[in-house]
Amino acid sequence: MNTKQLLDGILPILHSVKENKEKLQKILDFLLDEIYEKPVEDEPEVPERYRELVKSVAQNIDCGLVCFINPETLEVEEIPKSMLDDPFEYKMQTGTNSDEQTFLHEDWETYIRFDPRESHESFGIMESFVEQVNDKNLKNKLQNTLNNRKPFTNFKNIVETSSFRQAWFDYKQGQLEKMVWKELTYEFEHLEENIKKYREEINGFYNDDGTKIDPNSVPVPSLCIICRKYKIDDWDENLLCLMNRNDQRDEPDFKCGAFEKI
Repeated sequence: MNTKQLLDGILPILHSVKENKEKLQKILDFLLDEIYEKPVEDEPEVPERYRELVKSVAQNIDCGLVCFINPETLEVEEIPKSMLDDPFEYKMQTGTNSDEQTFLHEDWETYIRFDPRESHESFGIMESFVEQVNDKNLKNKLQNTLNNRKPFTNFKNIVETSSFRQAWFDYKQGQLEKMVWKELTYEFEHLEENIKKYREEINGFYNDDGTKIDPNSVPVPSLCIICRKYKIDDWDENLLCLMNRNDQRDEPDFKCGAFEKI
């Protein structure tokens, strides 16, 4: 029989039991267990240069650490999330005062931050793992666990005492690495934009009285328009020009010792 003939034979059977929930469930279970194959997702290709970084970050965020990455050097700093979220409680539990700690990332020009996964993300990883379990009894047990109280604790207790223990660890690590690489590539693509935002929002432009300067509000004298240094591809030079224009914004005559005529 060809595929159409086979389909014509199957559909009447399904139609005949469409009101029978128990039989439909049996058919569904059979199809999922014996017939259905989940489409294989394209694995993101992580360049060799970043593989150890991605692996390390995935492991650390799984352990409750926040990772800060220097995008220029790929240096990584790991800090317990509890230390950042509640320094007082962290000190009470560990005796370590975060105020006495020196954090490397605070001296970096910019950084990429990775936090431990949100609860819904971790839950999603557990759900997708259960779909791949081919042990029907364990699969049902894990599904029931996810639908009841304390799903994270009970899921961990069940899966880590089963024959799928290592499979779970490998799957979770793989999913976390996918997430890390996806976020990392996004951050790299927007690196220049992030650096500019960091400089302007964190360093900022301020007057001596502490008021913030809006760069777009600073008048541009005609002298600047005919200067070689006007809007060149040099952030530091542009900053100096901006501050000079701002200092003289209320002066009748603009002067600049760095002027170079085009």
